[in-house]
Parts: sequence; structure tokens; C-alpha cells
Amino acid sequence: MPYEILIPRHVERQIAKIPHGFATRIMDDLEGFAGGLDYQRYDVRRVVDSPKTAPRYRMRSGNYRVLFFILHNRLVIEVISIRRKKTGMDY
Repeated sequence: MPYEILIPRHVERQIAKIPHGFATRIMDDLEGFAGGLDYQRYDVRRVVDSPKTAPRYRMRSGNYRVLFFILHNRLVIEVISIRRKKTGMDY
């Protein structure tokens, strides 16, 4: 059963600033991951400093990184932010 993707208003504003081709790819990757939770295919990893009780995850999509929570009990992926990768990022 696919997970629902929640995108808050502040993340919608971040998406609006991203060029259309990249934004489409990011959303396609998010929807693909939500459909099957294939961590390896979509390069999803737990963020290093996130707590074990509510871990944050990051997904690579080109030069962009998507940060999100996975709420398994509600079948929801809640997106925290979408940013362009910069050199030296630790997640």
C-alpha cells in the first residue's frame, strides 16, 4: 500500500523556486519511493544526528536533497525541506 506524501506550505514555496524540470524529477522520485519504500533505489538514508524515536531521512534527487519523516503507523511521508546540495553538507 503506498504511503501518502504530506507537503507543508513552506515546502511548496521551496518547490516553486526550483526549476520546473528538477521539481518534476523530485516529485516523481518522492512518489516512486512512497509507492514501495525502496531505500536503495532512491538513495534514502537516515540523517546522521536524528533521534532514533523519530528519525529524519534524506533522499538524493540530482543535486537536490529532500528531508522527510516516515510515519509508518499512519502510512505518511512528511516532507521537511527540499534544498540544493552544497559541498560540505553532513546529511
